[in-house]
Amino acid sequence: MSVHVFSGPTVPAARVREALPDAVTHPPVRHGDLMRLGAGPGDTVLIIDGLWHQSAPVRHKEILALMAEGVAVVGAASMGALRAAELAPYGMVGIGRIFEDFRSGALDADDEVAVLHTEDGRPLSEALVNLRAALTRAAADGELETTEATRLANLARCLPYTRRSWTALGRLAAGEGLKAAFNRADAWRRVHPCDVKREDAERALALVAAGLPPAPGTAGAWAGEPWQTSFVRYWQATFRPVAEASGQSVNCLALLNYQQLYDPGFPSRWRTRVLAALAQEEGSDVCRPVRAAAVERSALRRVAEAGVELGGMSGDQLAHWLTEDEVSQLPPEEALVRIVVRSARLDGAWTVWPVTVAEAGDLVGPVPSVAEAVAAAFIFNAEVEAADPHRTTAHLSVDRITTSLVQRWGLPERCGRTVLDAAARDRAFRDFAGAVEVARAFYLSARAGTDGPSPSLTTSGARQSPRT
Repeated sequence: MSVHVFSGPTVPAARVREALPDAVTHPPVRHGDLMRLGAGPGDTVLIIDGLWHQSAPVRHKEILALMAEGVAVVGAASMGALRAAELAPYGMVGIGRIFEDFRSGALDADDEVAVLHTEDGRPLSEALVNLRAALTRAAADGELETTEATRLANLARCLPYTRRSWTALGRLAAGEGLKAAFNRADAWRRVHPCDVKREDAERALALVAAGLPPAPGTAGAWAGEPWQTSFVRYWQATFRPVAEASGQSVNCLALLNYQQLYDPGFPSRWRTRVLAALAQEEGSDVCRPVRAAAVERSALRRVAEAGVELGGMSGDQLAHWLTEDEVSQLPPEEALVRIVVRSARLDGAWTVWPVTVAEAGDLVGPVPSVAEAVAAAFIFNAEVEAADPHRTTAHLSVDRITTSLVQRWGLPERCGRTVLDAAARDRAFRDFAGAVEVARAFYLSARAGTDGPSPSLTTSGARQSPRT
């Protein structure tokens, strides 16, 4: 059994390890982190801090996915208290006063617990819950009138979370005729430090260390309901490791993307997969010529039953999915098949799209070798950026990537957008622009491996990537 703790400004990793020597410590949780853990039945995840401004926050269904797999998820103090209050009906365990206040509705704003902090977790502002608690306790000790405490708390709430501090509150208070009241409160809190977030975090650490939160594996009846949307499937493919290569964890989507771009046989296998899904056919022999023809006929029957017919499509619709030559030269059945296949893409909204290596089957190919190629690309990109932070894959020339894909896919050198889009859709991309964006992650390594030195990055209009 493993214990994972996500913390930062509320309680540092060093303190977590003192309370839970065997715990795996992590920085504040963000979107995707829980999917990367590899946690399973019997494990516990304690969420204290999380990011939400500089990156996407942890999603509720990421937490549900863990609980559905038998992981105990506990929350306290900050982001953990927020998510626990929201997910308590589903089995997430909340600990502490802040959790109770969010669950009861006494607190109702996310910024109550928000703070600005450095990358290493040093707080640069004060949480509103801490300011409010100090004012309330000062009033209870007779240092403030209740009305003064309320007015000062309301002033603190007017400050943006990035600027909340005792100093900033003092300036506001002076302008509102509350300077004397603030000075009394400030003097009191210097003698009686108040950090309710830290108090709740410490309590959570102690309870987890004692094994007191409810046992994992009690997700409840909801786990069997159809709660896993296409987004959950996409996150699983995007973040959950399925292979290890060169010290890098590789997810299923990265394997699929690499094959989409560089495997000559991918379009054929994708076509077979889409048609078999439409025909509701399964089995390893769907690629055999006789069986494949039967699957195609069955798929076309189902398409016709759904009211999709080539004759009912406008010229603009045909031009969107087919090239000029295809519109004029293809037999109607083949034209319809191509439109159907190109309208499908790697999208979690349809189960034809795989989220695990087992589901992917022959779309991925030999996992170890593909994983090595993907890992090599990621390592190459990191080395380039380490040498010059301004030279990132986000700054690669679209024209260079286009030329590379045209050559890889065997397309005419000066083909138009319609031909490019058709070729990309045959590889399960939404269009050629989508293929170019995916290719950014692999382009430098692919060029270095085939054509010698890596190409230069464009720098016109380039800017350094924002820090998170």
